[in-house]
Amino acid sequence: MKKQAVRTRDLFYIGLIALLLFIKGKLFYPPLLLAGYETAFALLTAFVPVFVWAVLSFFSPKTGRIAATVLYVFLSFLMAVDAVYWSYASKLTSAAQITMAHQLTEVSDSVLNLIKVPHVLMIADLPVRVLLWVHGDLVRSRLGRTGWGNRFLAFLERECGRFSSAAAGVLCSLAAFGSAFLWPGFRPEYIENELCAYHAEDLARTLFSRESERPVDKSRYASPDWSMSPYWGIAADRNIVVIQVEALQNFVIGREYRGQEIMPTLNGLIGKDTIYFDRYYYQIGGANTADAEFAVNNSLFAPESNGAYVQYPTNRYYSLPFLLKDHGWKAAEAFHGYVASFWNREFAYPYQGFDDYTSLEDLDQTDMFPLGLSDKEFYRQTAEILADLPEPFYAFCITASSHYPYGIPLKDREIELDPSDEQTLFGLYLQAVNYADRAIGEFLEELKEAGLYDNSIFLIYGDHYALPNTNPDISRQVGDLTGGSYTIFDVFNVPFLIHIPGAGVTETISTAGGHMDVMPTLLCLLGIRNDRAVMFGQNLLAAETGFVCEQTHVSVGSFISDEVFFQKPHNNIRSNYRVYERGTMELKDPDEYGALSAEAQDRILDCAALLARDDVFLDP
Repeated sequence: MKKQAVRTRDLFYIGLIALLLFIKGKLFYPPLLLAGYETAFALLTAFVPVFVWAVLSFFSPKTGRIAATVLYVFLSFLMAVDAVYWSYASKLTSAAQITMAHQLTEVSDSVLNLIKVPHVLMIADLPVRVLLWVHGDLVRSRLGRTGWGNRFLAFLERECGRFSSAAAGVLCSLAAFGSAFLWPGFRPEYIENELCAYHAEDLARTLFSRESERPVDKSRYASPDWSMSPYWGIAADRNIVVIQVEALQNFVIGREYRGQEIMPTLNGLIGKDTIYFDRYYYQIGGANTADAEFAVNNSLFAPESNGAYVQYPTNRYYSLPFLLKDHGWKAAEAFHGYVASFWNREFAYPYQGFDDYTSLEDLDQTDMFPLGLSDKEFYRQTAEILADLPEPFYAFCITASSHYPYGIPLKDREIELDPSDEQTLFGLYLQAVNYADRAIGEFLEELKEAGLYDNSIFLIYGDHYALPNTNPDISRQVGDLTGGSYTIFDVFNVPFLIHIPGAGVTETISTAGGHMDVMPTLLCLLGIRNDRAVMFGQNLLAAETGFVCEQTHVSVGSFISDEVFFQKPHNNIRSNYRVYERGTMELKDPDEYGALSAEAQDRILDCAALLARDDVFLDP
């Protein structure tokens, strides 16, 4: 009787774990858009601890119970973390990103704004679970005294009497695994979308990566000769000021909200001495903002699962700071109104060629915003430092005030919002980018006063998207502003302006481009050829067609061309592939664009291989 009671009690306990995990899976999987297979994946995840318990129980029932409980707690936390991260990045976390979790303390307010009720429910029962673990015998004995409890335990006893509890658990787990393939169209490779399978594969890829073994023809990524271009050298020997604006999207350019111009400074620049790229798209890795700057300064793809400054901080690069100093520029400095250690910038910047890095710790903290120094104060103090630099110099400026959740203080808000837009993410975003724009205007005036403006070239672009189009309210609000719909093209589209005072060049270029293309485009304007290292972008001033390889918020193999957006989802479920025609948003057949998707994937994998073996320099 003692062995029988232990078996029944164990089955009840592990059954409860499986049921609760299945319920959590039903909350977790639907946002991942798994083409109707959400229930199958929830079932698979629910039986993972059952299988572990069953196998270990062959040797020790107590060890099996402990392992199942620990695994249940771990999976609950992992679901919650992945769900929160998915709501921001549309992908699950990676092992590399989890190791950087300590960075979240720096942006805790932003993280808290992402947490929703379903995320909390995934871990809400854990205190009760611990109580059951510690005082389980008391709870189960009281349950057993109830009439329905006795009947349920008797049922388990009768049905499972022919097998040991361990054998029953193994059989149930295998049955759950096999049931997934009963769903119509389910393919074996889809298993990688199950929570445990995804993280196991990711961990194995992280620990046993063979990226460096991939052969790469580096001559494909060598810089061509652009010396015959009419743009060649029109900004030669100028100071270079790059402004990377946090979360600036292109849909606000040229727009008015209730008669109020949202971006007066940038709109004014576009009208004179500026080349404006209206089909420019962000290209980032796992570190978002930090990887946008890595792409711009190197024309290299950052690792998709981690930040370049974290995974490959000490590689040998021939980034813009190094290249410019080889061609006569006297200084290369980076500026950011936030803490120096964030995304490992402080350690990585010397390997990027920057002579100095001015961060929050080096600035007078006179006007603090939710995330760092206000843009206006940041620019004012940066202008003072630039005035003392030898010319020509390279200045790389990273803003912070328009960071999610766009909490511009009331004193700095100037857009008069409709009551329906007050305290919405859309309304807060308009206030944030309007403030960022006005701050840029004041920065340019300060540089004029310092005598630096006329002999400089200014590159201004957004680092990544701000507002998702998966929220119906946001899509409606953006659509009302633009007079159209808020498409995936709009989500990835950030502005890129090259302002050359006095150059007399004012035009809009609509070739599809991205962060990879900034470095080669700038080099053409400066009259410099990069003959030492690979570049994965192209000169947008000479490109016949646009081709933007995407990753991170979509899967590798996605791309944006002049005609379409090929969206390959992270779940790799073929029925979820989407190819949108520009303008009409008509769906095209993905098979027609398979070769271009393969080319986009090859380029990113080639870059990953070169980074993995520290091999971006061209052969002699």
